[in-house]
Amino acid sequence: MLLSLILACTLGYNQDDDGVSLSLDQTRAAHYFYYEKAIESSMRIVSFIEDEQVGHASGNYFKIGYHKFVITAAHVVTGQEVLYAEDYREKVELEVAYVDTTNDIAFLLPKKDLKSVRAISYRTNKELDIMGTTMVYAGYPADMNKSVFHGTVATQSRYSFIMQSFALPGASGSAVFDNKGRVVGVLSAVKMGIYEISPFPQLHGALVFVNRLSFYDRYMIEEILVKWKSLK
Repeated sequence: MLLSLILACTLGYNQDDDGVSLSLDQTRAAHYFYYEKAIESSMRIVSFIEDEQVGHASGNYFKIGYHKFVITAAHVVTGQEVLYAEDYREKVELEVAYVDTTNDIAFLLPKKDLKSVRAISYRTNKELDIMGTTMVYAGYPADMNKSVFHGTVATQSRYSFIMQSFALPGASGSAVFDNKGRVVGVLSAVKMGIYEISPFPQLHGALVFVNRLSFYDRYMIEEILVKWKSLK
């Protein structure tokens, strides 16, 4: 087995003896807590070598106190390129604060506050058993604009899980959220395999690998950012 690195509407209703009536308030609440944080914090990250764009990935904008930072996948950061967040029509350079290659997670800092995305409060889902729960992420797969997808956790381990959803190269680094708006992990890869029926690799874009963020609590991230800034 090889790994390739790489809207739905919610309708609320009330039912009683007289029939069914739609509840717009419930619909708005479900939509806000389920999708908005993923959508509003999602950004496109572009990489340049000299003046040539060599690729793109995804990431999300968070805050802890006065610290604002970006979370993406570690494989997005190779050390040879300069990374930028697309901020409306301009690009804001991203500095690498910390890279966890083992868990494929990286923390970046924009050189100035971003305007096109919202920095959301960093809260994590620390539950170990999440199998069967629904998750959501927003990102930039392939040549698509910002897109939002949801799916179900199909299998899990202590440090990662597989979500039955959809992803393509470019979506790597997207933060995955639960239905309470808590961040659960970072999209890392999709399943790719070679089978006897074909000599060519086959991409399984419906099986999405996600690395968990539960062990990166607020205090640990704040310590990473403070330490990095002290070395500047």
